[in-house]
Amino acid sequence: MPFIKPLSFAFALSVLIFVSGCASEQFVAAQPKDPDERALAKAAASLTVHKLAPGDRVRVTIFDLTAQTSEHTISETGMLTVPPLKPMDVNGVVAHDAARALAKSYVEAGLFRNAPVTVDIISYGRFYVLGEVTKPGEFDYRPGMSLFAAVATAGGHTYRANKGRVFIRRASDPIETEYEYTSDLAIMPGDVIRVPEWRL
Repeated sequence: MPFIKPLSFAFALSVLIFVSGCASEQFVAAQPKDPDERALAKAAASLTVHKLAPGDRVRVTIFDLTAQTSEHTISETGMLTVPPLKPMDVNGVVAHDAARALAKSYVEAGLFRNAPVTVDIISYGRFYVLGEVTKPGEFDYRPGMSLFAAVATAGGHTYRANKGRVFIRRASDPIETEYEYTSDLAIMPGDVIRVPEWRL
């Protein structure tokens, strides 16, 4: 009987190595091998990760002895204010990085010692479409929204619209900028989109 235990251990070890090898092979196989495919995958992933913007409402939770939760709306200038901390610029920052920055601020202020902090998005800010669209107005933002989707949400172009150009004022920039009307132009919460009239 003393031979059975070593045999069982060796068999279990060989199975574990085999399963681990299969798992790692599956993981590697899932990665795009072509450089262009990797670039496309990276771009697609970046679209799914929302960056905080004015108008977003977030829930901040501090896990000390008990979970302390508060809700806040990011200001028009991209500032997140969580008393008693100083306002923090989170415009263009992902929620995970904002949580890390808050945790660091709590430690530096002497309020908590290594207390984990999470930032969860409750709702997104809104965007605006003006000018030569069928239904101009204010609309709910959806993560990954493109310019095409934004204009479609506003009912599409009118017959007078210039379908090749558009003007956008970002929430973080008071200056209106002209863009070509393309499908790959990303829209962010707080954007003001103006579709101009066609002129000869």
